[in-house]
Amino acid sequence: MRSCLTLLMCLSFGTGVYAASASAHRQGGYGTVHLTLVKDGAPVADIFLDRRPTKAAQFAACELQWHVKQMTGAELPIHRGFVRVPKGHVAIFIGDTVRARKLGLSQQQFAPQEYALLFRPGEIILVGRDADDRSEVVYDMDDLTACANWPGFWEERGSLNATYDFLERFCGVRWFQPNEYGTVLPKASTLTVTGRDLRRKPYFEFRDAIGAVGDNPERYDAYTALWPESTDGYKAWEMAAYPRLHAVYADPWRYTQAKRAHSHLFLLRMKNGGQPVRCNHSLYGYYDRFWNENSPLFVERRPEMFAKGYEGTPPQMCYTSRELIEQLAQDARDYYDGRKTGADLGIFWRPSLPNPFPVEPMDNASFCKCPDCQKWLQDAPQDDTRFFSNGLHSDYFFNFVNEVQCELARTHPDKGLVTLAYMTHAAPPRRIRLDPRVAVQFCFACNRMPGNREAFEHELRLLKAWADEGTGRPLYLWLYYTFPVEFANNGKYHCFPGFFAHVIGKEFSLFRRYGYRGMFHCGYGQEVEAYVTFKLMDDPTLEVDALLDDYFRGLYGAAARPMRQLYEEIERTYCDPTNYPKAQASGEEVAWGHLGTEERMARFGKLLDEAKAAAQNEEEKARVRLFETGTWAYMVAGREKYLSRKRAAIPSFVAPRVPPADGDPGAVDWSAAAPLGDVWYERGTAEPAARTLSARICHDGAYLYLELVDPCDTGKLEASSTVFPCDDWEIFAAAQRDLPYRQFAVGPTGLAVALSHGEVNWRMNVPIEPVPVRVVSDTSVPGRWVSRLSIPLAELVAGGDKPGGKVYLNVVRVASGAISATGGFGISTLVPYTTVHEVDRLAEVRLGD
Repeated sequence: MRSCLTLLMCLSFGTGVYAASASAHRQGGYGTVHLTLVKDGAPVADIFLDRRPTKAAQFAACELQWHVKQMTGAELPIHRGFVRVPKGHVAIFIGDTVRARKLGLSQQQFAPQEYALLFRPGEIILVGRDADDRSEVVYDMDDLTACANWPGFWEERGSLNATYDFLERFCGVRWFQPNEYGTVLPKASTLTVTGRDLRRKPYFEFRDAIGAVGDNPERYDAYTALWPESTDGYKAWEMAAYPRLHAVYADPWRYTQAKRAHSHLFLLRMKNGGQPVRCNHSLYGYYDRFWNENSPLFVERRPEMFAKGYEGTPPQMCYTSRELIEQLAQDARDYYDGRKTGADLGIFWRPSLPNPFPVEPMDNASFCKCPDCQKWLQDAPQDDTRFFSNGLHSDYFFNFVNEVQCELARTHPDKGLVTLAYMTHAAPPRRIRLDPRVAVQFCFACNRMPGNREAFEHELRLLKAWADEGTGRPLYLWLYYTFPVEFANNGKYHCFPGFFAHVIGKEFSLFRRYGYRGMFHCGYGQEVEAYVTFKLMDDPTLEVDALLDDYFRGLYGAAARPMRQLYEEIERTYCDPTNYPKAQASGEEVAWGHLGTEERMARFGKLLDEAKAAAQNEEEKARVRLFETGTWAYMVAGREKYLSRKRAAIPSFVAPRVPPADGDPGAVDWSAAAPLGDVWYERGTAEPAARTLSARICHDGAYLYLELVDPCDTGKLEASSTVFPCDDWEIFAAAQRDLPYRQFAVGPTGLAVALSHGEVNWRMNVPIEPVPVRVVSDTSVPGRWVSRLSIPLAELVAGGDKPGGKVYLNVVRVASGAISATGGFGISTLVPYTTVHEVDRLAEVRLGD
């Protein structure tokens, strides 16, 4: 059978990476056994399945047969039911066979996800707990598009995991990356294994690498890459990573199917999945069911369940509402009884059993203003709100979760809920005890930000605080591998790679010590981080340095030393807090002004050149080229873009003085105002904005006035009761191109907010109240939204401003998906190479006399 999955390299290396973890698993019984499976290119072993094997066992037999053939050229026969073993052959029993049961390894003997490897004279038994699905698997490596009915990530597949452990621990197989160069198999004409009994299961029961992309394996590469999927850089890397797939499956649809199967294989081999315990914002569906009468899911209008005190659509629910508590408990009953799925209940991420029923509010902190809610909110302990993750609203929200759990327990005492410890309810509650039946998923938002030491250590304390509760509740994690790539993609710049393998090792030691049971990954990668994380989710006692030795020797061979040195120098640069600016700076400035400096980039480039020169065979050279295409080229392009930004001119304007208008935007002589340029820009770039915007500016000695015009379809404008995160105009103003600065935002209804950033103890997002902005918003003319506003000069920047002085500002239009026509938020800026909160390129505005 020809291979369209992997390119092989001849490599001899042992299984020492597992030595440190041997004591963590039940081993031994029979002693060490030596068995030959292939001799001089001929098979001397047979694979045996049950007459009606489970899907997991079928797939395991195919995987074992395929790998052995790639290593030795010999194909081991697969039999269903027991037949006479040829003299001198080894019998390999996979799955729930008669032989396994005779050895006391029936399905009932295994805990969830548990499996065993037994070595006996003349036989090997690979068996574990499998889902009782005996439908036929289609496994065809010659035509990946024909493959069907493979095991899923969230079903029991212990026999398959036993087979993967056998291949990895005792045959030297490695799956480092999913691409065609990522699998390493030692090649020889004779295959002899030496093994001892082993019984184990993955340490963490919940290992969710791709839940954020809907469990779609074909998204894995784009999900873990530095280059955005739509860029030429990503396309060049993907073409280089899968040359054979592109050649064999030239049709785009067939290629997509083949790529999906290819990545599915990798994820199975890395034991992605297990017991699902996902949680996410679950209550957005209530707007469809109980607020929006045009929704297909609409049941009836239930305003009593929604937050009070806001215009228009409330931003949250009322978490003291008895009606909400009872409705949510009934939803949980319907879910657990199988009457409704998460999709039926409007939960956008569509949970289903056996996932616990989720309860999590909307992604904001604009809570209800009714008296009952305010009692909880006004009396809340003043947690350290300098940090994104805090406990300001923990008592309030977790009291609500307790009420739902209590109501559910009246009819379903054995059922629990799952919720997040996130944002302003990241800390355990202080005034109440959260019901121990509630599973908590702690959102470790800074887990990939060791350079932000203060916030990182703050979240480590919260991580421990949940473990120290002493309730024995199920604890899980939400990990943010998405940063810094997500920040960069949103800001239209290239990040400095967030390599942090050694930090991952330290974090997983804590997860194990504190008793966390698994994790959901929001973002994944890059390649080294993904591999290390997969291995530590399976066994957190493994040493990171041993994993890195295995990884770099296995992939790069003669080029291993400079490639590992290059990785670790980038890693140290990213993780060292002393490399970061003390004052806030834009993400791009941090990436290339402080981390990826000219001197460091020159050093990195020399190490890559050393690796290219050291690589000896085509596989080693191809793997180095993949790093060059996927990582180094991204870094070089990022630094060049940064330098272009630094070289780009920053506009300056004069705000003319007009007759006094006493702060009334409607009384200003706008014909005397000055235009703010004639070109607006796509965020983070010097590319002209896709839509035509305009603005005018003036002052009267006491107030600054702005007229902001967007020729948009006003019927599509989206307004929020908090202004953010819908359609708005945002003005960033400062007395210098640095902290501190102020932010003023206005929405389509005329609602305004004002925030200070860095004025007191470097605190960010501090509300300025009362809001010193007057707004006249006009959406009455179809196709034209006009906002006119005034800001007192005394409130424009910290310390105020006056005629004849100057101020630095940027104007930003944040557009909802309906307006931007992109499906996501669009951001257009007055100043090129900027986005929100980037103050190092604010335009200079002189206030005319």
